[in-house]
Amino acid sequence: MSGFTIRAATAADAQTIAALNFACWRETYESLLPADVFAALTLEERLDHWRGVFAGGGCVALTEDAGGAAAGFTHWRAHELVLGGRLGRGGEICAIYLRRVAQGRGLGRDLMRLMAQEMRESGLRWASLTVLRDNGAARSFYEAMGARRFGRELSWRGVPQVAYGWRDVGGLARAATV
Repeated sequence: MSGFTIRAATAADAQTIAALNFACWRETYESLLPADVFAALTLEERLDHWRGVFAGGGCVALTEDAGGAAAGFTHWRAHELVLGGRLGRGGEICAIYLRRVAQGRGLGRDLMRLMAQEMRESGLRWASLTVLRDNGAARSFYEAMGARRFGRELSWRGVPQVAYGWRDVGGLARAATV
């Protein structure tokens, strides 16, 4: 992770994370979303979203380069889900994004490990996330971290998504260490 730091984000970081979120979406989703959906993505909506996240809790981490420029972020929260007929409490990975210039340096693994460790420390046993069905790079990354696809196909703004999960956040932490 040479030259990058990861720190807990606060409400004072909402503007920075909104701008980073918007920039990552523009880098990642232009070829994955219908033109009208892509055109509807706005910085203002992201800022409203992040203000709400900070007002409502959840764990957010911010990655910065050596010069203090935001390079990536994560957001997770406790979540309840019915698995195998039982209600269980685990962690929902709501977001993990890195600017393209920060990718390929191990930061994604570092962020996944941090989230898994925080979830385990919070007493959560499993983790899940959703990803755009056609985002092959992200799906390969999660699969390399030991994620398994589960459930039915979902939709985000009319775009197909798939759900992935880890039955054991300890396993995710170990996979992210490799």
